[in-house]
Amino acid sequence: MTKTSLHIPVLLEHVLKIFYRNERQIFLDLTFGAGGHTKGLLNQNEKSTIYALDRDQNAIELAHNLAKEYPKRLFPFHGQFSQLKTIFKDKENYFDGILLDAGTSSMQLNDPQRGFSFRHDGPLDMRMNLKSKSVTAYDLVNKLDETALSRIIRLYGEDKRHRKIARCIYQWRSTFGPILTTTQLANVIKVGLGGNASDVDKLNRPIHPATKTFQALRIVVNDELNELYNGLEQAYTLLKPGGTLLCISFHSLEDRIMKRHFQGIVLHPDEFSSNLDETSLRNQAEKQIRYNIQTKHIIQADDNELDENPKSRSAKLRYGIKL
Repeated sequence: MTKTSLHIPVLLEHVLKIFYRNERQIFLDLTFGAGGHTKGLLNQNEKSTIYALDRDQNAIELAHNLAKEYPKRLFPFHGQFSQLKTIFKDKENYFDGILLDAGTSSMQLNDPQRGFSFRHDGPLDMRMNLKSKSVTAYDLVNKLDETALSRIIRLYGEDKRHRKIARCIYQWRSTFGPILTTTQLANVIKVGLGGNASDVDKLNRPIHPATKTFQALRIVVNDELNELYNGLEQAYTLLKPGGTLLCISFHSLEDRIMKRHFQGIVLHPDEFSSNLDETSLRNQAEKQIRYNIQTKHIIQADDNELDENPKSRSAKLRYGIKL
């Protein structure tokens, strides 16, 4: 197995350091994924207990297997953020720490049949929960009109080329028929933009021009921003006073919602992707203080981690202590 195919949890050393106490602690991992953060916390403190949630049934199967290695210390639950109050209805003010890593897991990205990545050819699916009856990326790409596609890519991909991308998708399917696979969609976008990968990451490496479109489709398919907002609000009620909420985001839309949650700012769905006036936001935040915010500046991966785990290039960590 190559280094790139291994699951490496992002910012793990920071997560362990922030949560560490030499005492019994009860954690809630809202995004178990492949279990990297959960396993790190279990190994760091043998007194810890972790409740692990994920909407992906494959992840929960992994969690049940891992639970056998940590009897009576790891308890998996299948569900999504918006169901927290129902799943943990008897756990108000219960958890010492809650972790939310909003990234798509390597397990999902590396499975061609899930359709999350254009690195592998697979069907345009992108559902986090394969049993969900929600739309797929195929539905969005092949059934929405050009205007609706452009809007999705603009709002949820934050790509300035949204009109051009939507136009080339629409023209391709009008001429040649439905776009069926991840690599086909990526190639349609690349050709439509002239074959240039104009974006670069922190290491000055080119980013495929379809990256932001794939992000936008995944967000819509899984209703990710609404889920994130509701999850943060419900997690607050489950966290005990003095407990720590730690969030990791991978793009500005996630980070904006997390930042404003810590500031106590109540958002509406149409505000998730808008640039609201920061002065008015600060004024509103002063009236609804719920956390002692510990990250005046976001925590990001250092050069060593970026070299070991390129996925961490976009990771931003924020945390606060519930008042």
